[in-house]
Amino acid sequence: MRVDVVSWTKNGAKYLPAVLKRLEEALPSEDVHRKILVDDHSVDNTREIAKDFGWEIYLNPSTGISAGANYALSKVDCKYFISIEQDLLLAKDWWLKIPQYLSNPKTAAASGMRFASQPAGVTKLQRYVAKKYRGESTLSPWLRSREMGAFTLGKTLDNTIYRTSVIRAVGGFPKMQVNAGVDTILAYMLHDAGYDWRVDYTVQSIHLRAGLKHELQHQYLYGTQLKEIWRKIRENSTAEPPINRFGVLSRLFMSPFTGIFVALKTREPTITYIHPLIKLYYIKGLLNTQ
Repeated sequence: MRVDVVSWTKNGAKYLPAVLKRLEEALPSEDVHRKILVDDHSVDNTREIAKDFGWEIYLNPSTGISAGANYALSKVDCKYFISIEQDLLLAKDWWLKIPQYLSNPKTAAASGMRFASQPAGVTKLQRYVAKKYRGESTLSPWLRSREMGAFTLGKTLDNTIYRTSVIRAVGGFPKMQVNAGVDTILAYMLHDAGYDWRVDYTVQSIHLRAGLKHELQHQYLYGTQLKEIWRKIRENSTAEPPINRFGVLSRLFMSPFTGIFVALKTREPTITYIHPLIKLYYIKGLLNTQ
């Protein structure tokens, strides 16, 4: 299988050398046709780093992930392409396992999972949530609501291979003014078009994080963009968002109790405060868009 590899960057110099080095280790060079990077006008040496690793460099004609992803897509020549984000260490077994899912013609995209590099409480919390959303929705009626949440679990743009013709047929990546949720909307679009997005939970990449503050900033940002994500789900698919404002508030209210429960299950005491903080920053972001 020959593939093009695309990435979109903005001031990614901190992690980019490690990310691109791991990519060279994980992907056989003979199977990579082109490496296409669309940079969102970085003011650090992101472009120089990528050029040193042999990437083609293009400037984002607009701004944001949606515009960058679509511009990268316009450069793709191969039947399949891979997207890698600037803060993702690709799992070493990714190439051995993920591309094979596209042997099924109804599969348009395939990914592995990724978990935060630090702190330990965030990493263990993410692993616990992934495990629960994967299995327990089939065990008890009161857990059925997780089935909607689990639909997008692992469906991210940062370690994914795509069938190029299908992504172009659905209109490319969703056109969005915000950076969060491009992958979420794409998942619904592909589902409505009759295609699958497969996720292999055994393939686990590393999402590079500077610490808890970094994670909380990410949650806040996602919260500020949630209203637009809800609107785009309704605009681009036949689905309803998997959670509403009441659901966000109820999860914040329950988060101290949930944090204690998960901390006991995972034997990670820091989750007792990490989980409520994540929910608090998430809703703070949402409220700041009202």
